[in-house]
Amino acid sequence: MKIPITIITGPTCCGKTSTAIELAEKVDGEIISCDSVLVYKGMDIGSAKPTKYEQERVKHHLIDVSDVSQKFDVSKYIEHAKKALADILQRGKQPIIAGGSGFYLKAWFSAVTDNLEIPDEVLRKADEIELQSGDEGLRQALLELDPNAPQCVDILNPRRVKNAYQRCLASGKSAQQLLDDFKKLPCPLGDFERNLTILDFPDEQLFARIQLRTKQMIDDGIVDETKSLIESGILENPSASSAIGYRETIAFIRENKSDLSELQKEIQANTIALVRKQRKFFRNNLK
Repeated sequence: MKIPITIITGPTCCGKTSTAIELAEKVDGEIISCDSVLVYKGMDIGSAKPTKYEQERVKHHLIDVSDVSQKFDVSKYIEHAKKALADILQRGKQPIIAGGSGFYLKAWFSAVTDNLEIPDEVLRKADEIELQSGDEGLRQALLELDPNAPQCVDILNPRRVKNAYQRCLASGKSAQQLLDDFKKLPCPLGDFERNLTILDFPDEQLFARIQLRTKQMIDDGIVDETKSLIESGILENPSASSAIGYRETIAFIRENKSDLSELQKEIQANTIALVRKQRKFFRNNLK
């Protein structure tokens, strides 16, 4: 019999936290966060982290598990999530997954990483091609290795081209062979009976919620929080420092700006752009 788990997701600002807490209280559940910002200590205001009261109402896992200066990736997420899931089930509680961060979320459905190691010499060679010939040089290098790569690789995306080149060179396989191998990998977190809920609102309503939340972030002191995070080493961690809300505030501080309404508008615009990316991701990946 498969383990039943509930997954609550949706774009930012759609009420995932409150919905998950209400459900957890009804079914004697505990929440495993699926948010790439909530894992960091001190990133509270900009992430809309569940309050102390909310975390007292229902036990949350995968919150405040990493210092902001330390990189936390999907592999670490899977490691922590496995332990949290085992703990919840061992105590007879109902696991509820809540959050909307791409690959963290996808890890509950299918493989997101493999064990292919890229040798240092391959990494150096890709870097040299990029330095000498730019994105076009990498595209040509990939096509020389695998003329059929465009059938499964976004050839106009420099990051994906470089990654495909490194993986093809390291493995001796084509991009399609690597993709076929990857599709055969099991879900890293187990085989579940998934009860998926994707929350959302019409654009007008959701964007109004985003506006209110962004204003609250400004009023609650995201600028001061970000100054503290800079002292704690957030700039050493590209994943954390590029999170929406913090990325804009870091630039605001560095450029010695003072117009908080300008900061609010920039965070709102980038949050709305994120919503569109999230919706596309949910449509294409949660299967």
